[in-house]
Amino acid sequence: MISHNSQWYQGYSLLETLPLMEEVYRMEIHTNNSTYILKKDDLAEYWGESYFLQNGEVYDFLFQGELYQNIIEILFLGTPMESTNLEIWLSWEGISELKDEINHFAEKHNLSIHTLEVSKPDSKLIAVLRARGKVPDLVMLKSSAVENLVQSRSIQNLNYIKLPSIIPQGRNAFTLKEKIWGIPFYMDTQIIFFNKNLIPNPPTEEWTLGEMESIAQSLLKQNIHPMVWNAYGSNWLIPFQKAFGKETLLNQDGSITVFDSPTEKALNYIVGLKERNLLVPMERDAMDALFIAGKVGMIISGSYAIPYFKSLGLNFGVLPFPVNHKNGMALSPLLDFKGFSITRQTQSPILARRLLQHLSGAGVQQRFCPELAKLPIRNDVLNIPGISYEYLNVIKKTVDAGIVIPPEHVYSIYKNNMWKLLRFALSGRMSVEETLKKGQILMENTTLNQR
Repeated sequence: MISHNSQWYQGYSLLETLPLMEEVYRMEIHTNNSTYILKKDDLAEYWGESYFLQNGEVYDFLFQGELYQNIIEILFLGTPMESTNLEIWLSWEGISELKDEINHFAEKHNLSIHTLEVSKPDSKLIAVLRARGKVPDLVMLKSSAVENLVQSRSIQNLNYIKLPSIIPQGRNAFTLKEKIWGIPFYMDTQIIFFNKNLIPNPPTEEWTLGEMESIAQSLLKQNIHPMVWNAYGSNWLIPFQKAFGKETLLNQDGSITVFDSPTEKALNYIVGLKERNLLVPMERDAMDALFIAGKVGMIISGSYAIPYFKSLGLNFGVLPFPVNHKNGMALSPLLDFKGFSITRQTQSPILARRLLQHLSGAGVQQRFCPELAKLPIRNDVLNIPGISYEYLNVIKKTVDAGIVIPPEHVYSIYKNNMWKLLRFALSGRMSVEETLKKGQILMENTTLNQR
């Protein structure tokens, strides 16, 4: 489905219907009434966002925002695609479905695309480069890996790729020093899952931390773990930092401050929940097992868990993060983007670019993302009438309120350091103040050593 002027059409992109081209410098658009001639060197760069739109028994043509009605034919001049081979490293959820999309594209255009599943593609890419081995043309990566890959000269700047429909957060996730190093493909967000059997009357989506605590207190009386999440990980601390007043995770100089008032308030709040037995810190696998067994009322997890819990037939619901009732500030979920980068060593940069334009197109985004409860990276997909997201309102709220995992390497340093320290605070072996002071020293020493 494609939107134009608030109307929705069944549409097919030029990358899905016409032969692949390295460049197109002239197009003739013939309609019932007129002939339009377009002359530009980069016309092929817009094919992924140009569509044949079914309009009753005829087709219209949407190109660069201009609608040409009742198309008879389109003629074009340019250079056909010469490259026919690509290698891609894939990771994370949905590999089988993603391979299907890639294979369909390859069959359509008579290409040979080799896909390889790699558990840590960014680390492997750097290692293979250092060993002077063969690297892929495209590599899947998370936004937090960008700076390391840029510094190792593993990936190339992609500012030249024209993708006007990508949401701003998606661009920000892969932008470093005003250059785009990756094209987002999907994102996961953080939400609260609850057991409907244990919480038959859930709060509204505008709920507060106070309401969350009240529900947890009632569950505690039933000898049920009220709340469980991986409080050892900084990813689950950051939303609380935002709700207690931290404006930005990264400072203007690119550093991260660990010992500050919002972080201290946030961690004190989480430790307080644990001390009152309202929260049981637990890593993901154990948390999921207890939730599935019906021994937990609420968990905080990623949207990626929705298909898994649905496949098990669990009676669950989801809620967006609550608002801090004391200051009116909401917890901000992290938006975890996965995307693709083109390696500097690729021998097929234009073919790699065409595949990226296809994967970020409306067709793939509509097929792949809803099936796996992934969030699309386009402005339009979540607004399609009848789009098959069971929890659409919650998902939209998280996108609006979410913050992007930054591409800078300092985020990984912060994540690793806090992983070591949060256990001390949650176990009571160190006070919150001592934990954060130690974290600040670790951050300063680690970043200093890596300069």
